[in-house]
Amino acid sequence: MNILRKFVWLLLTLGLLVLTVQTASPIAFGLAICMVVLPLLCLPLNLLAAKKLKLSAKMPVNLRKNEDGTVELTVQNPSHFPICLCACHIRLENQLNGEVQSITLSCGVWPKKTQTVRATFGSPFCGRVRLTVASVRLYDCFGLIGVKAKTDAHSASVVQPDTFPQNLLLSPSAARVEDAEDYSTECPGSDLSEIFQIRDYVPGDSPRQVHWKLSQKYGKLIVKDASLPITRSAALFWERTEDHPTSTRTDAEAEIVVSLCRNLLAQSVQFTLCWNENGQLVRHLVRDLDELIALLPRLFTAKAEPGLSGAQLLLQTVPAGAYSHLIYISGEQPADPDLQTHGHLTALVCGTDFNETNYPDQLSELTI
Repeated sequence: MNILRKFVWLLLTLGLLVLTVQTASPIAFGLAICMVVLPLLCLPLNLLAAKKLKLSAKMPVNLRKNEDGTVELTVQNPSHFPICLCACHIRLENQLNGEVQSITLSCGVWPKKTQTVRATFGSPFCGRVRLTVASVRLYDCFGLIGVKAKTDAHSASVVQPDTFPQNLLLSPSAARVEDAEDYSTECPGSDLSEIFQIRDYVPGDSPRQVHWKLSQKYGKLIVKDASLPITRSAALFWERTEDHPTSTRTDAEAEIVVSLCRNLLAQSVQFTLCWNENGQLVRHLVRDLDELIALLPRLFTAKAEPGLSGAQLLLQTVPAGAYSHLIYISGEQPADPDLQTHGHLTALVCGTDFNETNYPDQLSELTI
């Protein structure tokens, strides 16, 4: 667009100069002078407007793969001077696989007014798409002289994975709560026969949790949190250490992880979702679908990177025997045999247990 404007300016200026030479017309000469002076006059006005310029960005919170979403960029001009052309270069990055898209949006804005411009975007891969404004420049009407403006507008959208149906079978040790002898010292659960902790009542607590004797004693509602039997304390670990990650493989891994999470919850199994990121181990207890959905934006920023194996971080951080079952998902790294000390190990490694295209069929039935 800027190139076209500059070309039009050049043709008009040359045409007016030729007309001036051939006809000696003072009007043509005056117009030619205006064509040269106008961009210079716009420069100080743009410098003043750039100091007060405000931008805001908006994207849909969630999006499905291969579905078009709309980016809305609102430009606010609080100054007393018009902006002939505001050119914004937008960067869209899928933080899970590193896929990058670039969009350029431009508009003019009257003084004390706002202008909203829109563009469509989408991604064939799941992940968290983060929008940042890479650069903003204010131009004269011919796009000749640009003035840089500062802005920190940003937004994000989560491209949801396509989960697949799965017949997930739990081994008896993971399915029977009554066989448990040990209880987690870190996380609450749903077994009311054992008390995890006593605390004050907060809105939303179940009446079944109220400890009536203590409530009468202290004159306020006291509730008890149930314990989590070790036999129900499953863990799902996503290994994010990869030397040569691909977008297709990362997409497959993400869909396997989320599908397993949803199927565990469907069987009333709460679990700890773990992954490695930036050389650290990240762990979150997932007790229901709402907690899983709230966790997806955080999970989908875990970009694959070389370095220390996440399995080693897990072994160093979590004590042995912490979980009844451990599900290990990886794109390249084979499962460390020492992980068996942390629970019954089920390893799902790309190229061995599934591939990038047929994983829904290959993992339609799984026993852990």
